[in-house]
Amino acid sequence: MVALSNPTASVRRPGALVRELSPRGGTARPEVILEVRTALDFLVSLVGDTEPELLPGDAAWRTAARDSLSAPLRRDMERAFGHHEAAKGIAGWSLIPLVIAERGVRIAADVVALAGKVTARDLIGSACDDEEMIETRTLADRYFAGEPALHDELVASAPEALRGALDRLLREPETELRALRRILRAWEERFSAVEPRVAQMQARDVAARRADLERLPLEDFIERATNGYRWTPDAGVRRVHLVPSYFARPYNYVFAGEGWHLFAYPLAETALDGDPAAVPQATVRLFKALGDESRMRILRYLADGDLYLTEIAERMGLSKPTVKHHLALLRAAGLVTVTETGGLTYYSLRLDRVAEAGPDLARYLGAPAR
Repeated sequence: MVALSNPTASVRRPGALVRELSPRGGTARPEVILEVRTALDFLVSLVGDTEPELLPGDAAWRTAARDSLSAPLRRDMERAFGHHEAAKGIAGWSLIPLVIAERGVRIAADVVALAGKVTARDLIGSACDDEEMIETRTLADRYFAGEPALHDELVASAPEALRGALDRLLREPETELRALRRILRAWEERFSAVEPRVAQMQARDVAARRADLERLPLEDFIERATNGYRWTPDAGVRRVHLVPSYFARPYNYVFAGEGWHLFAYPLAETALDGDPAAVPQATVRLFKALGDESRMRILRYLADGDLYLTEIAERMGLSKPTVKHHLALLRAAGLVTVTETGGLTYYSLRLDRVAEAGPDLARYLGAPAR
């Protein structure tokens, strides 16, 4: 990733809790930044590939805002942020790591300003900031250093789903950048209607989690905040960003770059502006997850020990995509933890959450837990 200049990076900002974790077990611990940052929700609200769990008024706003985009702006959005497996966008998604790196980029207007100064080289460098794209990054560095003949080899070295977008960004950088800037400007106009309230909800979430961040090991804090993502410490990670996201609920957006990880985790139920008499969505998710025979069988298998996706699919006699869908719903309900370590991913039962399933219903009904 090509870093942009940031004279304010060392300034401690209001609304952010910065914690230096002391070494444990001989391993240096990263700086942890828990903060309010609507810049990320601005981007997620535009291009999130799942239907977010929003309050009714905000769900109506998002639908109306997206419907109000003209046909040319919709093309700009698809060009910059397309997330289809067969044809992913580069310009928009590659902007996210640059937003994270620029710690002064906090609100939607800052994202628009940042997009106005990035170059195609910045975006391609950001897109290649991944262990699986080391060859592509090396070729990109040589390409921009004055070896244009590497164009075809550079494009061919990227994952197939990124090749079309990479080719366009190399051949027509200004056209691609104009499309990115147009859709961001248009969406910032619309997002301004909800951004102040989103910031207030994020601030409530951060304030409520400060004590947990001071009290819990980082791995436990991340698992609790993300509702089931078990982070494995890495000696190369110097900074961990944690930002509550309203428009990601009930899921997470996880990003990683050189020396950092970011978790845009789902905003807590207690931080919402909603009607206190309404049915808590966390409770609805829990009982929807439990109301399916296949998901109950998965929980039973996990009760005997951790399992990989392939193992669960084989025991269930179901396809991996189907099992992955069930696991996503179980994770959203907080019943299952996913752990990614050493290139492997496995699933575990969250015993603490299972134990709370009964009291959740009792609390909603106003009855004492037994």
